Amino acid sequence: MAVPVRYLVYGLSTSCITLLYALRLAFHSTIICQLENSTDSFLLDDDLKQYTFQSVGFGLAVGLVPLHFLNFLGTRNVTTIYGIVGIISALFYPTSYQLGFIPSFITRLFQGAPLGILLWLIAKVATEWTPKTETAIAIAILTSVYQLAPFVAQISAAEMCQYFGWEYTYYFLAALCTISHIAFYYVYTDRVTDNKLATEEEKAFISEGKGKASSQTSPDVPYSQLLLDPTVWATWFANLAFFSSLLVFLQWGPLYMNKVLGFSVRTTGYSGGLAHVFCLFAKVIFGKVMDWSSMEMTKRLKTAWTVIEIPSLALLLALIFVRDVYIQMACIVIFITLHGVAIVIIVKTQTYRSAEHNHVLANGNTLCVVLCLFIQPLVVKFLVHSDTFDEWSHVFGVHAILILLSVVFFICKVDATPAKWTGIQKVSNDIKVEEP
Repeated sequence: MAVPVRYLVYGLSTSCITLLYALRLAFHSTIICQLENSTDSFLLDDDLKQYTFQSVGFGLAVGLVPLHFLNFLGTRNVTTIYGIVGIISALFYPTSYQLGFIPSFITRLFQGAPLGILLWLIAKVATEWTPKTETAIAIAILTSVYQLAPFVAQISAAEMCQYFGWEYTYYFLAALCTISHIAFYYVYTDRVTDNKLATEEEKAFISEGKGKASSQTSPDVPYSQLLLDPTVWATWFANLAFFSSLLVFLQWGPLYMNKVLGFSVRTTGYSGGLAHVFCLFAKVIFGKVMDWSSMEMTKRLKTAWTVIEIPSLALLLALIFVRDVYIQMACIVIFITLHGVAIVIIVKTQTYRSAEHNHVLANGNTLCVVLCLFIQPLVVKFLVHSDTFDEWSHVFGVHAILILLSVVFFICKVDATPAKWTGIQKVSNDIKVEEP
């Protein structure tokens, strides 16, 4: 039996954004190798290192601007353009690092720009290529970028640093990224009905139960109504808490495990990588449970958020109060595994609430990511001076508060029924009017 084309779309979409993200995350592992036995690297300067970390945030902010105006080119062309930018900047990074801070900063900025399509592409595929009965499992696959990218980045960096040199991490990942984008361009079509690889039965199955055909041109966005919706703001805050907490371990995890816990580069790479693999399996299982559940959707999502985030909060508290390095490592692995599932709940809530306008909420999610990338290095620099347990416990405490607030807002404000400003609601209203 042939593999359904929608699964190829899920897989190739995930592969493209995973490798773009891995090219950005690789720096947080290769920096250890870059600084090893170095006495003149600009990364030894705390201010320049902070700016280097923030450069990706600047790039992400810049990348969002053309994304809005290039939407008319279609998902396939926009994804390809952003992929080319990411690949070229990754190939040039080793050279730019040797040239100094400014070339390196600019290159890292261009590495950050393509990340603007991560949540945008997830929203596009989840809305246009996903049947209603497969929403959670499709989102689980698409959002596995947050698990696969760190795994690929950390394992690749660990092996390349060990045997070839840190520079080859970027060359290797750029080659894989190129292959993925070529395959994506071949398989993907902006309109499901135009896809020559999908059967008519699959096209009908994808469109079944949707308020509007997924192949239609996106209508005007009712920004004023959207921005007054409490559910929209609750999911954006949930995304802020989710990503900021995860970013602690994506961006600073390898350094924390190496400098504070005292583990080797290879150990930090494999432990972090395996945690993301565990999370990937957890998300697939969780996605199936979400799709199979008969509980009303809003109640289902609120319950799921509580079940995932309360234990995540407890694990952060354990990192604050428990000082044994092996227990700390176990808590980090379990936190990444469990907390990483939360993105499925956020995207599923936004997909049900906003329907064809889901890409707008995805851009809001990306702005939350930009905010995290700007602010978190400042927070870490302010709270952490000597890489001690006490200093890092303050960082974990801040994020424990964020998660607690996200649980409160999510439970109080989220409504997963289609909003009045969506096409689904309009179609429902039209049907009711026509009833005798």
